Amino acid sequence: PRRGCSNMDGKFYGAEKFRPRLIITQMVVMQSSFALVFSASAAVADIFAGEQISLSQLFKVTAFTWDTRAGLALASSLWATSLVMAVALRFVVERAKKCLDFAATYHFFHLVATCLVSGFPGTFQWWAIHGLALVVAVVIGEYICMQAETKAISLGSKHSTKKGKPKVAAPALDEI
Repeated sequence: PRRGCSNMDGKFYGAEKFRPRLIITQMVVMQSSFALVFSASAAVADIFAGEQISLSQLFKVTAFTWDTRAGLALASSLWATSLVMAVALRFVVERAKKCLDFAATYHFFHLVATCLVSGFPGTFQWWAIHGLALVVAVVIGEYICMQAETKAISLGSKHSTKKGKPKVAAPALDEI
């Protein structure tokens, strides 16, 4: 708890204590978000490409290619997912310095699932498609987080109140 800082807006980023429960919660939220957004965008891409909708394609090494319409649709859905995940990093992770860790983690779990379903990816196209998705999510996520981190911190006295009631904010994810 902050002492003497109850009238301050914004966040102070100093030394953080180790909070495994928070980290695990953030990882679960990011992994779930990745799975949901990627599968939904792949389904939409399949519909537009005139392909059969299949969840198994997300874990097939040979499905990720730019040589076929279905492969390009799948790659495009992964790249679109990386844009959504960059925004998710801003709200779930909230720190630019942690974006690489969390994005690499959900891509690592996707790699593990792919290895279990169809073996270790040995094609250049699979690595290039996933590598680009990782880089886009990290770079854009870090940029968005840096923008939020560098916002001015107001030091009280300019709080808006309604009918004499103080403004109450919802608890942040890091208060779990």
